[in-house]
Amino acid sequence: MSEAKNLLTYHDLTVEVETSPPQELVDHIHNTTLGQPGGFRYQHVDLVDRLNAPGENYFMFLRKSGKMMGSVGFVGRHTQTGGVDHDSWMIRYFSIKAPLRAVPKKRKEKSDLKDENKRTTVLGRFIQPILAQPSQLRGEEDPDRPSIIYALIEQKNLRSMNFSAQMGLETIGEVASFSFSRLRPKYSKRVECLPDSEKESMELLLQDFYSGYNLFYSNSLFKDNGYFVIRHSGRVVAGLQEYPITWRIIDFGSSFANWIVRFGTKIPWVRRRVDPDEARMLAFDGIYCEPGYEDVLYELMEGVLAEKKRYLAMLMMDRKSGLYKIFSEKGMLGPLHKVLGFFKADVRMRFINIPDKTRQLFMERPTYIPSYDNS
Repeated sequence: MSEAKNLLTYHDLTVEVETSPPQELVDHIHNTTLGQPGGFRYQHVDLVDRLNAPGENYFMFLRKSGKMMGSVGFVGRHTQTGGVDHDSWMIRYFSIKAPLRAVPKKRKEKSDLKDENKRTTVLGRFIQPILAQPSQLRGEEDPDRPSIIYALIEQKNLRSMNFSAQMGLETIGEVASFSFSRLRPKYSKRVECLPDSEKESMELLLQDFYSGYNLFYSNSLFKDNGYFVIRHSGRVVAGLQEYPITWRIIDFGSSFANWIVRFGTKIPWVRRRVDPDEARMLAFDGIYCEPGYEDVLYELMEGVLAEKKRYLAMLMMDRKSGLYKIFSEKGMLGPLHKVLGFFKADVRMRFINIPDKTRQLFMERPTYIPSYDNS
């Protein structure tokens, strides 16, 4: 475990940063309920591996008299957009132990934030200097370094949405998160695990497939031999990476949805597949589909569910992407999707020393959303 480094001190308040997650943080996140009242709500069960995502990991804590009040994780990566080299800092697992302000009733726009700095939260005043110059997380002072800071924020989460506006983040895109389920997934003899000897060529294929996206990152792919493909005439026409994840279910989002699940799981063969208290599923990442082979992609997803003896998978993608168009037009996402529906989040970003032409690319192009980082 890394030693905590003090970044800021004010009376009994301190901001500390560590490069590996302490057990205090792991326990806190596993006991934090995510989602908004009236919607799907859940708790993470198995986050330890994903807390140490590929890249630079930093965990920042706001403490009062030594007691943790809030925390935020950052994953830093060196990226390039439109020929501009820059750092990309993704915010993950932002949480506070107790409300630092009353729950907001509306989403704030730029016009509402003219005087916001005068009444920013305590947590905001401490985080703002880091967001203005994130290289401080490394212990560097590099105010001219081009950087972006970004996060996915559920649209109904007004507290986080307004806090991000105070911190200078703006919406550059919209993400849809949705389920794919098959209660009786069919095996496919064509589904195969990608051999090690082909991972380099597959990565090049993915680099080309996602060349029109912002922030494509392949380092979390091919983990634990979890990349599966289907071929046609010897070439890969569909591929995806799977990661097992588990969520503890608090609420399915409505009394009707809760009733449907509770009633359905009284049937033995449904109960064997769907646990009303815990979702053991796969997250799909690094999806590849050669144009014209969309049906093969569905065969692959169902075949991977059968291979891993799971009945539910989660997908996340920018709504501007071609992949989202495939799923929104073809549908066929399974019975649980009819209960859960789509979850929408904004891609919120802050630009630091980024040229206007490069900013425009972020606005116009879809952003690659890795489920490994966000599940």
